[in-house]
Amino acid sequence: MKFLDRFKKHKEPDFFELLTKQAEFINKGVRLLNEYCITHDESVADAVVKAEDEGDMVRRVLVDDMNRTFITPFDREDLFKLSAKLDEVLDYAKTSVDEIRLFKVTPNEEMTEITTALSEMSEHIILAVSNIKRHEAIARDEAIYVKRMENKIGDLTVQALEKLFDTADFRSIFKYREIYRHMNQTADIADEAMDCLLKILVKMS
Repeated sequence: MKFLDRFKKHKEPDFFELLTKQAEFINKGVRLLNEYCITHDESVADAVVKAEDEGDMVRRVLVDDMNRTFITPFDREDLFKLSAKLDEVLDYAKTSVDEIRLFKVTPNEEMTEITTALSEMSEHIILAVSNIKRHEAIARDEAIYVKRMENKIGDLTVQALEKLFDTADFRSIFKYREIYRHMNQTADIADEAMDCLLKILVKMS
């Protein structure tokens, strides 16, 4: 990852850029998850797994830099927690792929609708995180938008479950319910990440 080499040359790590890079990998992973639900292309599923690995590496760099840095741009605990929550969003996106493969199910229309909404949410996560440093009002507005999207994704999940429970195939109900749950959890963790971000903004103002 060439961008990581750039950070090694800096005496002072840019934590804002690292957080933004995490958000970008969330967007990449979730968009690929959505594409996988549409195309059922296993190479796209592999790309989701790779994106999660790349996101993990960014977090490792951030934590290592944080441990080596005496002064961080905002509270060290808040920095660690925001980074952890962003990392967890991408983990759940990858878990959705893992379970689709494990249970050998075909992504359906409901999964496509949920992941389309997650993809939109991820675009606004980038906008929220990338504007923390210089445009606090924009970061706040985007974080609130992400939190509203969490409600929309929750509604889509409930609708998917209602349709699922109309079927008589209990094995399918179990399999699809678990996948829906992890997709919904992706949005729930994104909501928690935005709570961390909003807390940071309050402290910075």
